[in-house]
Amino acid sequence: MNTFKEKLKVGKHLIGFEVDLADPCIAEMVGGLGFDYLWIDTEHEAMDYETVLMQIIACKAAGTASVVRIPFNESYLAKRVLEMGPDGIIFPMINSAEEAEAAMEACIYPPNGKRGFGPRRCCRYGAEDMTQYIEESSDRTARFIQIENVDAVKDLDRILRVPFIDGIIVGPCDLSGSIGHLNDLFHPEVLKLIDITIQKCNDAKMPVGVAVGANDEKSLQFWYDRGFQFISAGSDIVAIVNTAMVQSAMMRKIFSD
Repeated sequence: MNTFKEKLKVGKHLIGFEVDLADPCIAEMVGGLGFDYLWIDTEHEAMDYETVLMQIIACKAAGTASVVRIPFNESYLAKRVLEMGPDGIIFPMINSAEEAEAAMEACIYPPNGKRGFGPRRCCRYGAEDMTQYIEESSDRTARFIQIENVDAVKDLDRILRVPFIDGIIVGPCDLSGSIGHLNDLFHPEVLKLIDITIQKCNDAKMPVGVAVGANDEKSLQFWYDRGFQFISAGSDIVAIVNTAMVQSAMMRKIFSD
């Protein structure tokens, strides 16, 4: 079992940072700054598979875990990422137990799943004993599903009974949109759904986390106090834009005429 997954399973609080830009140097730079994992996003970003591979290798070089979010719950989208050997994989927009089962089947070899066999980096390019790799493969990658719709919350009891799920990640923004309050993350109805999700995960002893764009202390303290075990906050884009805005304003003030 990889170290990241071990920490997740024993209930340690974990912090993450999102990598959106298609430059592996960013993962290498940020990976050495104390984060437990880097969220490598391919759902909304312009990364191809080769770039994702380089990001995973950069995370390894930096000494932090790589967790890749694929664009959609399709086995062929998961397969190539799994062969690269990330520490975790995220399936977005899982709205039912059936969808969760399909996601897990894509990650697990037969007889318990339907993952096709063709490992690459995940087995050191064939240098490992294949029988041992097959036996250990399910422990090597943390498998997450995202709860981003009110329908998922309604079916959460069944979802939590699906084997091989290692963690639940709440997507507050899309969750808010599913009940007509897009981007109003702190609306009472949205928070109620989030609290239900956290409570059900706790009852099932399932690790539960959240991904948020805000990276200020007040916001992060709010989500921590809500009861999340792991939080991914901010991103390379947010960091660059925020810093550049502050610098631009400062320089305009100096050079005002």
